[in-house]
Amino acid sequence: MPEPISAFALANTITGFATLFAGCLCVTLTRLMHPSQPARWRFVYATIVITGIFTITLHGFGETVTGFGPRWIWAFLDTGSNIVVAWAVAQAVLEDFYPADTQAWGRPALTLAMGVGIGWHLYDRFPGVEPSYLIGFSNWGGFYPGESWLIALSLLVVVMFYRQRRHLMTNEMPLLRLVVAIFFVGMLLATARNDTIVYPFFSLHALWHLVAAFGFIALWAFNQVRFSRTH
Repeated sequence: MPEPISAFALANTITGFATLFAGCLCVTLTRLMHPSQPARWRFVYATIVITGIFTITLHGFGETVTGFGPRWIWAFLDTGSNIVVAWAVAQAVLEDFYPADTQAWGRPALTLAMGVGIGWHLYDRFPGVEPSYLIGFSNWGGFYPGESWLIALSLLVVVMFYRQRRHLMTNEMPLLRLVVAIFFVGMLLATARNDTIVYPFFSLHALWHLVAAFGFIALWAFNQVRFSRTH
């Protein structure tokens, strides 16, 4: 008889596909729609596909089934790939709005920040190191170093957008606010541990996956609107 699957693990694994499908949808829509978005944003959407895959493997092979390697590897790939997504978005925003001299030092600085975040996350996940929350919320949950770095990098992206808001049309700002609001809600959901189920069936980490998926689609819509006006 197969081992019983916990409700939270199954919910986390299945909703992980939402992230994957959101990335695939963004990639597909970008290819089908005219005008097509720049290569830098197509790269962003490709990284969403990759992190969607690692979201599934973390919860699928790390929580739902066993025998596919230690969980720390899947956890590293999951959060590490999310840091890459945030880095890719930051690089795209940098090229969209900032002058060449800022890009000249901004690109390596962002890449260094990505490398530090991934390295810190790898150290925190590595066997023999006792993982602990960098930002904790008592028994509710919290954020490990890699997750905290991801949040900081994401907040930097928001600041980068905000500083250049004068370049956005009045019909584009509400979409940007929507994207930020969606991911803010997702961040609140992500504060809970992976196994947190609020009575009777609100699996909070699984809901975070769904919220993030819709956030990525909203990001695509925001970009499509603003790049369409340039043609």
